[in-house]
Amino acid sequence: MRRPDGFEPVEPEPRATEAEEAGERPVDLAELVRARREALRREALEREAAEAVPQRRWALSAYGDLDEGEAADADGADAGTAPVGPLVEGGSHAQRVDRAWREAEREQRRAERAEAREAARAARVAKRARVRRERAEVRRFTAARRRQLRTALLAVGGLAVALAVLVGLVWSPLMSVREVRVEGTERLGAAAVQQALADSMGQPIATVTEEGVAERLRSIPQIESFRVDIVPPSTVIVRIVEREPAAIVPGDAGEVVIDAAGVVLGGVDESTAALPRLDGVEVGTEEFEAAATVLVSVPRSVLEATATIAAPTPSDIQLSLHSGQTVLWGGADESQLKADVLAALLETQDPALAVILDVSAPETPVVRGS
Repeated sequence: MRRPDGFEPVEPEPRATEAEEAGERPVDLAELVRARREALRREALEREAAEAVPQRRWALSAYGDLDEGEAADADGADAGTAPVGPLVEGGSHAQRVDRAWREAEREQRRAERAEAREAARAARVAKRARVRRERAEVRRFTAARRRQLRTALLAVGGLAVALAVLVGLVWSPLMSVREVRVEGTERLGAAAVQQALADSMGQPIATVTEEGVAERLRSIPQIESFRVDIVPPSTVIVRIVEREPAAIVPGDAGEVVIDAAGVVLGGVDESTAALPRLDGVEVGTEEFEAAATVLVSVPRSVLEATATIAAPTPSDIQLSLHSGQTVLWGGADESQLKADVLAALLETQDPALAVILDVSAPETPVVRGS
């Protein structure tokens, strides 16, 4: 029969001899050696038992079951009943010990697997707790950054919504041009400007620009400049600055009115008939540039009192008044001072007297009789 591990037979102690019983013990070297070997063997067994406590526990349990089974068999035999417990199975005592030992090993493996599963479960729980702590620390240290990101996302979202609303309003029929209002016109009728801007009706008001309006008003020469104001939801206001008529010059189809820049403003009418006529001065020449300086310098009253303006040379400009008086202007330099001096001289002179007013040197003007 195979002896289970951890169980060694215990040799019976030698019986004491009559000499030992009498108190006389002879020295036996072989006995001392055996005793020493027995002591060493016992120490080895104790160490082995300490290292394999679970196996010994299961083994002892198995043997305990065997003892209980044998006792039950004995009791059953004495009482005439069937055996119970782990010895129900047949076989020899060695076979039953071997079966009990294998069962103990299986129980031990099951216990070890259960412990391993419990350890793995505890490890998973510990890992999840560690991950939660790490995530909490990450959230705590990145809270400010996440707030900034959330604020930025909200701002971007708000801008996107505002842009979408704006685009919807821009292309909505409610925000289209339904009225063009013209302001600042005197000689030019507002209807002409509105007619030029008629194709902008129904256009999205946000797409109305000064460049587009300028392209439409290019055909109206009387407009010197303009400003466009947008009044939501559907009104466009165009503020016009008209060109100022300055003189009358011969044209292809008769006399026309021009401004100081030489732009033709149209034919002569009642409002422009009193303007001076340029005598022998062609638009675009140096003489015209000198005469234009006079046109923009003299007061409106003096300009309307002038019949003709002659400029044989840029430095010899002459004005002939409706009263028959003549003004020697000279060159285009100091035109503003000359205009002020001429206005003062006209107030002191009798319009019936045909005199010559020389303001070519405005600091020392000269009045000569005819």
